[in-house]
Amino acid sequence: MPVFQLNANQAPNEELPQNDNQRPILNFRLVRQLLFNQAFIGYTIWTGGTGFEILTTCSNFNVGSGITGLLGGGLLIGVSLLVEKSENPLVVGLNLSTNMVVLRIFGDVPQPAVAGFISALLGTVTGVVEEVTFRGMALPRLAEWAATTQGLPREEALLAGVALSTVLFAVLHLNPTSIFKGGEAILDSLVLLVFQLVTGTTFAVLYLSTGNLAVPIVAHAAYDFYTFFKTHLEVTTQMKYAQEQALIPGCSNSRVAEKWIDERGEDFVMGVRKSFYLMDTNRDGVISRKELRVALNSYGMNLSKMESEAITRDADLDMSGEIDLEEFLEYIGPSGSPEKAAKNSLLGPI
Repeated sequence: MPVFQLNANQAPNEELPQNDNQRPILNFRLVRQLLFNQAFIGYTIWTGGTGFEILTTCSNFNVGSGITGLLGGGLLIGVSLLVEKSENPLVVGLNLSTNMVVLRIFGDVPQPAVAGFISALLGTVTGVVEEVTFRGMALPRLAEWAATTQGLPREEALLAGVALSTVLFAVLHLNPTSIFKGGEAILDSLVLLVFQLVTGTTFAVLYLSTGNLAVPIVAHAAYDFYTFFKTHLEVTTQMKYAQEQALIPGCSNSRVAEKWIDERGEDFVMGVRKSFYLMDTNRDGVISRKELRVALNSYGMNLSKMESEAITRDADLDMSGEIDLEEFLEYIGPSGSPEKAAKNSLLGPI
């Protein structure tokens, strides 16, 4: 589950960036921008101000806090894995946003060493800055405000501080331009808001239950590291799989492939093969109904479960319950680009 959104200028169904030279790349500019944003938010940490004082007095980094923090981060990772399995279009859109950001940072070639180091750096800096800012500074100040100005008892004031600081944490993770885009952008932001409320509450509970700011810092850093690194490995591995499978010589020698090469050209068939294997996320050589729905959601075609079932039945000529490459090729063969052909075949002319 993403902890960040796309740049405001990048649409959820924008084509994935390609590295034509197939060389590892690193977007230093974007990494610097992410680090600068955190440095700006936590400037009092680096300048020896209030943030630094809170970090040094409220944090005790030791084996115990490390283990507890990793367990807390593991809990969030478990929740994230459960949510990621959803085929809900809103979840799919946010997952795609995460994929796009990570692709922009690391490119489309697997480079685990570089990705691991940068992911650890970004995760650590983000964990320190955001936990000091929201749990170390905002939470107690908002609790004090609730007690002094609203006259709430200590425990209720503390809960108010948790709630207000968590809402602030969640809102500041949203892309404000989504308000003006409307439609799906607002829905994506609402899903992200809910997830950030869950993560922020988890970090607050870890802090209050242990009294040690190091615990949520470790949990936050571990979760962000996992999100960056795991997404890089998953996306680049899937893209490599699609590229390799599409180039297997036997793929272009079937009767169906030859038919569509004659009618549409070899580039079209190659594009269809790549699309097919990008959709085949479990890499079993066929596309399930769920894989099809998730993939089409990424193209901006938000189908219901019943609609995806109907499409799978139409495309599944041998009634196996899944779509193989030849069936997929026959189904989206009508004229137009692969994307347009898919939309026309699945939804009718649009």
